[in-house]
Amino acid sequence: LFSHRDPGTFAWNDPPLLELPSPVVVPVDVPPWWWMKKKHAMFHVAAGRGDHARTMMAASTLCTDDVAEARAIDEYFPDIRAYILGLEAPKYPFAVDAALARSGEAVFAAACAGCHGTYGPDGVYPNLLVAVDRVGTDAALATGSSQFAGRYIEWYAASFYGELARLEPQDGYVAPPLDGVWASAPYLHNGSVPTVAAVLDSAARPRYWTRSFDSNDYDPAALGWEFTALASGQDAEPDPDKRKRIYDTTQLGYGNGGHGFGDPLTVDERAAVLEYLKTL
Repeated sequence: LFSHRDPGTFAWNDPPLLELPSPVVVPVDVPPWWWMKKKHAMFHVAAGRGDHARTMMAASTLCTDDVAEARAIDEYFPDIRAYILGLEAPKYPFAVDAALARSGEAVFAAACAGCHGTYGPDGVYPNLLVAVDRVGTDAALATGSSQFAGRYIEWYAASFYGELARLEPQDGYVAPPLDGVWASAPYLHNGSVPTVAAVLDSAARPRYWTRSFDSNDYDPAALGWEFTALASGQDAEPDPDKRKRIYDTTQLGYGNGGHGFGDPLTVDERAAVLEYLKTL
């Protein structure tokens, strides 16, 4: 859409004014809206800086044909942003072992809080950008995603949106806050890990899997949707309807490696951290 619109006027042009993006589209797991109140920058790669309302409304490029229309939308879009900032994380709906959760809080403080922050009345969220080579998760979004190619950053800066906002993608991923993390499966920036338990134990992550889309099929022990590990990936499935429901971690951008910070923990420590995360 940026390619087809003049950045100064938003007038539509056939053919495109800029080189079109690569046909390769890498997956992005959209974070919960209630995390936005804590985040300094939008997107997993911390690209959205400045006025977040302007960045959110950039999607209106789809149907905004001139700058006057964009300014009219801009008059009320801060109200949408304010609504999002008012959202609270949902409370965990099942029983919690309070003693185990207290034990998990201490483990979390030692192993996780440095990146993901602390919680409670005096909690602090660091908005920490973690380099790709440190976190080790799939690098495609941070290093080669077409939506953050240089020509689009330049278009954005020259447009109405760039008056108050800017795109500055970084070579890494922001460690997210974890309020209501139990309700945000699947995990990692690309949704490649089905449960929090598997985030904390990289050996437990399935290479190929499909999940239930029934809202009743939640796993309160592992914190995530019920899923089925498969023996093969998308290339082996002839039925297109079944194929599109297979998460295949061998595909470009879909890798489930990295974030091995939970691996050194014992089984009991991981169970305690899981219990503590239910309380956030």
